[in-house]
Amino acid sequence: MRGSAYKIFGLNPGASEEEIRKRYRSLVKKYHPDVNKEPNAQQTFLSIQEAYEELLKGPEKETEQVVEEDFETQYRAYRAHAQAKFEERKKREETEMNALYEKLQSGHIYLLHRIIANVGLVLSLLLFIDNFLPTRLENQVVSSYSTDVYQSMNGNFVSLACTNTGERFFLNSFSNKYFDTNPFIHVEKTAIFHQPIEIQSFCMGYLQKIPIHFTFYWAQAVLYPFFLLPFIFLRYRKKDAFFIMGSYFSRIGCGLLMLYFLMSSDRWLHLLTLGFY
Repeated sequence: MRGSAYKIFGLNPGASEEEIRKRYRSLVKKYHPDVNKEPNAQQTFLSIQEAYEELLKGPEKETEQVVEEDFETQYRAYRAHAQAKFEERKKREETEMNALYEKLQSGHIYLLHRIIANVGLVLSLLLFIDNFLPTRLENQVVSSYSTDVYQSMNGNFVSLACTNTGERFFLNSFSNKYFDTNPFIHVEKTAIFHQPIEIQSFCMGYLQKIPIHFTFYWAQAVLYPFFLLPFIFLRYRKKDAFFIMGSYFSRIGCGLLMLYFLMSSDRWLHLLTLGFY
């Protein structure tokens, strides 16, 4: 680039700035369009101007330009490398997601999910029906009760009462004093799962109906979402993180809750006999 500029000025490389300026003034006087009327005078004059600016930049400015060009080249190369790595990682994550999705949708894992989903669906249906069937009354005797008071979620204060059958109920704490005069009670339970609903006690000629707290029946509104969640994710077939997390939680969290629900208080037996035992 500088070589062609020296050639236009007719100077040798390394000429001093004074020589360049002197030669420039000489060329301007000769080729300025106002003086030179030849057809190519305008183009020659522009070439002289560009060559003059190039020679006065100095080698250090050329170096700066080269450095800038090198930086721009390196930056573009870095962006291209980063984009390639991102695409590679994205493709790898997509491959892993597809493999995990296929794993959850086949084999023994899928079979286990289907079993839990169907059990949850049956439990939800029977829990709902259980609310409308005639209840049953069991005769029991309050053998002891605690004076420790706890606060229930609805604001009531409750305390623990135990019966002769080994069952334990959290009842409104003010009612426990009536058991000193009459410990005989009726426990109202649902037809299928035999879930305790309330205690009926006669005292001073009045029938006291005492709700029972902290039971599955008391919190059954929370049970329905947990029991139905495995079935929901059985039908949800999108390849995303929401499905992955929901699938694992459905089998582990909801599955363990269903198992505890069935095993406690012999509910599995009540379910098999449809409440006749």
